Amino acid sequence: MRKKLFLILLLVVCIALSGCALVVKDPVRDAQQVIVDVNGETVDKQTVAQEIADYTNNMMNYYYQMYSMYGLSFNANSIDTSGYPQDVIDNKVRELVLKQKYAALPELAMTEEDEADIAAHGQEEYDSMIEQVKSLYLSKSEKEGDELTAEAQAYALTLDSRYTLDYFKDHAREEKITDKLREYAIKDVTVTEDEVKAEYDTRVADAKESYGSDITAFGSAVNAGNTVYYRPAGYRYVKQILVGFADDVKSALTTANSAVTTAQTALNNAQKALGDNAEALAAEGITAEEKAELEGKVAELEAALEAAQADLNEKTAAAEQAKTDAFASIQPTVDEVVAKIDAGEDFDALMEQYNTDPGMQREPGKTNGYAVCAGYTPFETAFVDAAMALEKIGDVSKPVASDSYGYYIIRYQSDVEEGEIALDDVRSVIEPELLSKKQDDTYDAAVEQWTKDASVKTYIERLSN
Repeated sequence: MRKKLFLILLLVVCIALSGCALVVKDPVRDAQQVIVDVNGETVDKQTVAQEIADYTNNMMNYYYQMYSMYGLSFNANSIDTSGYPQDVIDNKVRELVLKQKYAALPELAMTEEDEADIAAHGQEEYDSMIEQVKSLYLSKSEKEGDELTAEAQAYALTLDSRYTLDYFKDHAREEKITDKLREYAIKDVTVTEDEVKAEYDTRVADAKESYGSDITAFGSAVNAGNTVYYRPAGYRYVKQILVGFADDVKSALTTANSAVTTAQTALNNAQKALGDNAEALAAEGITAEEKAELEGKVAELEAALEAAQADLNEKTAAAEQAKTDAFASIQPTVDEVVAKIDAGEDFDALMEQYNTDPGMQREPGKTNGYAVCAGYTPFETAFVDAAMALEKIGDVSKPVASDSYGYYIIRYQSDVEEGEIALDDVRSVIEPELLSKKQDDTYDAAVEQWTKDASVKTYIERLSN
């Protein structure tokens, strides 16, 4: 009896020591473990695990494309994927919360028009994805037409097992549901005049501070067509007629100037080599054999330096001649423009006829001109100095040479009056932006509240069991 009891106790100890080693998981039951539970509606482990795998695959493909775009090698191991499971779970929770909220609002039911939009949008997104697969992954395929499309459809499933037409239609439906819920949540959102005025005051104060530390920021904003809320002192608008070099002339100039740069680098290297040799000769403790070897290099290094200097002189002269030829090629046109200005012809009309500067051919430059001030660094110094040297509105400069572009002919168009931009002049920008932000904040708060109101349970630890 004691022997039998001892054997039973020994068996219990062995089982305890073996831990879970004797427990065999049922793969079917394991796959059915609940990972997400929202008000009793669940998502199982198999579904979540597959979505994590697809999400990870998508992200790796995205990073690969980004790295490839910039010619960089991509190492998947360098990407931190530890947060991906939680991202997928959070998305599933949000998806179920929105789905259930939508179901509880029958007034938001889909119309026939909505269903047509969903089908069309899903098809459009699916077709777009297939075309991207063809472009990114099957550019060397010998297949065409329907065969190529079928190959792309099969390849898409290797990128993400969900990439079917039904998946994209389901996604389009989710987007439509989200749109309807958003409209429901923000239907009563408005902005008051006080809110608009407060936002205006903030933007004016921010602009003053920004331009106070960097006055060129104003000109950059205006010339880019961005809305501004304050005008600093010292700016004026100028228009210009750029009589530019032809493309082949610009190419010749670029080639000639590049040759000068290369020759200058070669000269610098030759000077350094000769200097290094002289420094080595002057060093203490060198042997007679080392000294003889260094002295033997002097003549060769000096000859190389002389040759490099001669080459630089030749390339510099060629670049100067290219520049002379470039300006000569546009001089007749410049003379023609100047003559018409002197005869009183309309500057804007001459801009239309002769200008090769695209900035003067589109807004806001076409109507207002460029905003410039003393020391305005985004533009060439020669242009800015000539523009600021004009004494009164309406004055036109003599042709100003630009080694890069051609000749500028500049007209002092108007002054930029210092001070705040009137609220009514920027209301059409501030009000919709403020309303959009308020609507976004309201919707985000609504989704957060719907999630809090729901019974949400997640079991991320079960993914690793």
